[in-house]
Order: sequence, then structure tokens, then C-alpha cells
Amino acid sequence: MVRCFVWVVWVGLSLGVVFAVSASADPLDVSDATARWIQVRFEVSPKDEPGSLDRRWSVPRPAYLVAGLSSREVQIRVPAEVIEAQLRSTGTDAVRGSFSEFVWILDRETGHVTAASLTGRVRESLRLGPFKSSARVDIRVTMSTKQTGGFLPGGGVFGLQTHRFCSPIPGHRACSAVPAIRYDPIRGYVNAIGEVRASHALAEFRAFSPLGEAEFSEWPEPGTATIVSGSSELEEVCSRGIVRGCSGDLGGES
Repeated sequence: MVRCFVWVVWVGLSLGVVFAVSASADPLDVSDATARWIQVRFEVSPKDEPGSLDRRWSVPRPAYLVAGLSSREVQIRVPAEVIEAQLRSTGTDAVRGSFSEFVWILDRETGHVTAASLTGRVRESLRLGPFKSSARVDIRVTMSTKQTGGFLPGGGVFGLQTHRFCSPIPGHRACSAVPAIRYDPIRGYVNAIGEVRASHALAEFRAFSPLGEAEFSEWPEPGTATIVSGSSELEEVCSRGIVRGCSGDLGGES
């Protein structure tokens, strides 16, 4: 039965199917290291306010939990197709098939995210003086709740509107610090501080990444999940029972 369920989930992902799940799922129990499908929502900060917390959330997306390398840890693996869809929903032009899984490692006892990372490639419009061009930029995202960090407001590189990553220094206000928040088992909320290292033949830079703010919850009880077909490249990929009338809900009655 479990194998059948996992197979159905992966077939759905490979066909671009969106999972519609209940919004009332229980917070993820990280004390239980049993391998299972779970769900994750990402906080979507306004582009001009990357440090804003807990304001606007993505729809729930599937992820998979497995035991970690040590008995204290669990791993949460967000499939590559899922993280690509999440990035596209926020306006990022993710190159299809270029991303790795988004792997989180959580300490079950302290709630710390000891590491979370992904790699991939995005298309960006670059500006060099009066000239404009499009380029593929390799990115690597790394984050944890043990890291301190923030962003420098404004600025950019070659026309890219980015917020550079910075480390807060006591007494200096240039760096807008963002608080790291360990996993809250009551809510399933966590905020890992991270950065994006982007590289291209013309430039390399470090930018602040808001991808570390997430809510993890258990997969709904059997019978509460449905499958809704739709395009992951729409502004929002929504599902019945979560957001009414959203543009990504193409799968039948509301």
C-alpha cells in the first residue's frame, strides 16, 4: 500500500500534477522519524522586503521525511520538481530539470536546522550599460538556524535586483538582520537564515535568501487528499479547500 502511494505521488509530479491537500493538517512531528510524505508551505516575502516574516504563504507542497544520518536528525527532502514550481510561482525563471532536491536536516531534540541546501539554474536578464541580454545563472542556496545574517537594502549586480547577504555587526545599522527561529513543534514553523551564491561568467555574488522560512505539517489523513491538474508555472498553484477561485485550480468543481 505504501509503495503504491509513493509511486502515485511521483507519477503525479512527473506529469506536472498538483496535489491539493487540507489546510488543517497537523504540524510535523519531528520526533517521529518514520519515512513518510509530508507537506511544506514557504513564506513568500515581497521582493522589496526580503526580511518580512509570516505574512504571505505559498500553497502546501509535497515533501518527504526520512531518518537522518544520526538518531538525533531527520531529513526533509523537497523534490526538485516541487521546488522549481515554487520558484516559478514567485516569478523566478527556474530552468526546468536543473534543480536538485531541497534537502533540510533538522535536529529532533533542539529544533535547529543544521543545514538546508539546493542547487539549480535560473534565467536572468542582465544589463551592461545600454545593452541587455539574457543569461543562465547557477545558484547554490545554503542556510541554517545557527547562522546569523541579513541583507543590505537595495543595490544589485548587472541590472539584477538583489539584496546582498551580510553579517550583522553590533553598532552598525547597514545590515538589516533577520532572526533565525528554531523549529516550533506547536506550529511547524521555522526560519533558517541563508544565502544564495550566484555565479556567471560575468559576475559572482551573494544574496539573501528568504527560502528558509517554512511551515511543515503532516500529510492529511487518508481520503482528504485530492489531485488537481494544473500548470506549475502559473503565478499561484492552488488547490480546492485552500484558496478559492485561484488561477491554478483547473481541476473541476470547487
